[in-house]
Amino acid sequence: MDEPKRTLKQKAYQGLKEYLVISCYLWLVFGLFVIYRAVLLSERISIVAHGEALINALALGKVMLVAQELHFAENLKGKPLIYSTLFKSVAFAAVLGCFKIVEEICVGLFHGKSAGQSIAEVAGGTLNGIIAMTAILAVLLVPFFAFTELRDIFGKEKLAGLFFTSGHLPNESS
Repeated sequence: MDEPKRTLKQKAYQGLKEYLVISCYLWLVFGLFVIYRAVLLSERISIVAHGEALINALALGKVMLVAQELHFAENLKGKPLIYSTLFKSVAFAAVLGCFKIVEEICVGLFHGKSAGQSIAEVAGGTLNGIIAMTAILAVLLVPFFAFTELRDIFGKEKLAGLFFTSGHLPNESS
C-alpha cells in the first residue's frame, strides 16, 4: 500500500505522536517497576523515582523511535506475526537494557562513581538481575509490538475502529 506524499510538518507531527505513545507505554512499564520495587523493599513510593521513570521513558522512547525508523529488527517480514512480535520484543529489550546500563554508567561517572559501582545500580548489579530485568521488559514489550504489527497490516484507522468501536471494522456490514 503506497503512502501518499506527506509534508515535513505532517511527518514531524506523526513522529511526535508515535514518540508520545512509545514514551507513555514505557513510562507505564517503568512506573510499575518503581511500584513493584517499593512493595518488595517495603519502602514508600518515591515521586523522584517516578520522575526518573518518566525521564527514562522519554529517553528510551526516542531510542525506540529511531531504531524503528532505521528498520531495526524487521527482517521477519512475511513470516507469521508471532515471530516478528517476539523477535522485536526481545531485540528492543536488549537495546533498551544496553542503553540503561550505559546511562547508569554515564550518570555514575558524572557523580564520581566507577563503572562497576554504576552497574550495581542496574537490577542489583548481577548478571542474573540484568537478564531478569531484560526478560521482564521483553515480555512487557510483546503487547506493544503486537499492536504495531497489527497496525501495519490493518492500518491505523481500521485498528482503532476495532479497539474503540463496537468491535467491528469500520465500514463493515454485519
